[in-house]
Amino acid sequence: MKKMRIGLIFIAIVLIILGWGAHKEKVQKQQINTILNNQQDVNQIVVMNYQTNKEKELNKSEAAQYKEENPLSHIEKLDSGDRKLFADKADYSITYRIDSKKLYSVEILRLKGKEAAISDELRPFLFEVNGKNYMIYWPEQNKVLEQSENTKELLRHL
Repeated sequence: MKKMRIGLIFIAIVLIILGWGAHKEKVQKQQINTILNNQQDVNQIVVMNYQTNKEKELNKSEAAQYKEENPLSHIEKLDSGDRKLFADKADYSITYRIDSKKLYSVEILRLKGKEAAISDELRPFLFEVNGKNYMIYWPEQNKVLEQSENTKELLRHL
């Protein structure tokens, strides 16, 4: 009887863990779909430069020039080992908005050391701006996003 109770408790714990994982994956897919379905409507981009502690807001035509056409074309999980290769705090954050409502936000992480230390899987995600290597990080999902020319140009013009 005691073994049966322990077995049932163990099964319940496993089911809870599996259910939580499925829920987390479902929420992630919903966020991705929301971004993909609404990206064309982005009309504001807010960039926070943590190095100078200044915020820049781009509206309508400026935002249209720098918004990502395919923001989630290539995403990859950022494991803790690779995360340690980047500065603890982001140099920039970029928030994409539709009529002042946040669609999604990313952080721009600076590589602390040399590019050679990064894994081959994440190497395509690196990009250079003003002599520094960066990566776009989606903190809500612990993922990195492939860079685009629009993001690089936006950061160059700050």
